[in-house]
Amino acid sequence: MIVSVCIPTYNQAAYLEQAIRSCAGQTMKPFEIIVYDDHSTDETPQILKKLAGQIDCLKVFRQEKNMGISRNVDACLRAARGDFVVRLDSDDFLAPLYIERLAGLLTANPGAAYAHAAVQEVDRRGQYLRQRQLARKPGFQNNLEALKASAKGFKVAANILIFRRSALEKVGYIASKVNFAEDYYLVASLAAAGYGNVYSNEILSYYRVWTDGGKVRQRRKLEEILGYRKLFEEVLEPAYRRLGWKTADLKNRRTDFACRHMDCLAWDVYSDSEKLELKNELNKLSSSMRSKCFEWMYLNGFGKILGNYEQFKISVKDRIKKMLLRK
Repeated sequence: MIVSVCIPTYNQAAYLEQAIRSCAGQTMKPFEIIVYDDHSTDETPQILKKLAGQIDCLKVFRQEKNMGISRNVDACLRAARGDFVVRLDSDDFLAPLYIERLAGLLTANPGAAYAHAAVQEVDRRGQYLRQRQLARKPGFQNNLEALKASAKGFKVAANILIFRRSALEKVGYIASKVNFAEDYYLVASLAAAGYGNVYSNEILSYYRVWTDGGKVRQRRKLEEILGYRKLFEEVLEPAYRRLGWKTADLKNRRTDFACRHMDCLAWDVYSDSEKLELKNELNKLSSSMRSKCFEWMYLNGFGKILGNYEQFKISVKDRIKKMLLRK
């Protein structure tokens, strides 16, 4: 089998070399390592030039202007020629057995569009944090189960996945035009197209968790909310209607997502006009009575109560998950 590794990157020079070398050091060597630089303004070009002289299978492409996450990832994946395609963000890195183990799972499960595994979180310095494992049995999950799971959230330990290229071609690679949740959109599209997935509970990659001192991620909240709305409207709802499933279930899920992200209305990083824009987008995601109640509480200083409630729910879910994993 031929395996390609795709690494889209933008201004992550501090981590890029580790990501690339973790791919080059696999027990099953990739046919190619493709890096798409989204017009970085840091030392990324110099690092890539150095590594291209040392790693024969490294192929480097640089966008003439910044294209944004979705378009850059799409271009990177489309450049791959392997039967299987690994998508790796440039601040994460792989364990040596990643390709060998997960390519083997994809080969053994022809109905799976992608394989994924548990991950080890690391901080900016590479120190270990917590391990992420899914509360599901290892092995194959069919397309209907995967579609229902997608309505509840992005059900992977991290967006470090190995895809079957023929499945990517069938769904048009990254069809989302929004620069957030493009990976979530993709796996939901694959389930809607009739593909399952296969999961391993083995730690096979390392996922970077870093402090956002510049509050860049918070500033992207509008795109995040829009990304979730497009996921429901363009992927999940058409798939549910085609299968004859009740779309009322999705309406409740939209409300769950809206309530979960309503806390941004209380953040001090936004002006009043920006909060109005966020509120309008959240209302497009869900205008239910429950979401309106959450909106009022966050806008009127009662967000701490809801925040404590949400943290309690997360704590309970984590305990249940740990119990299930021990069984």
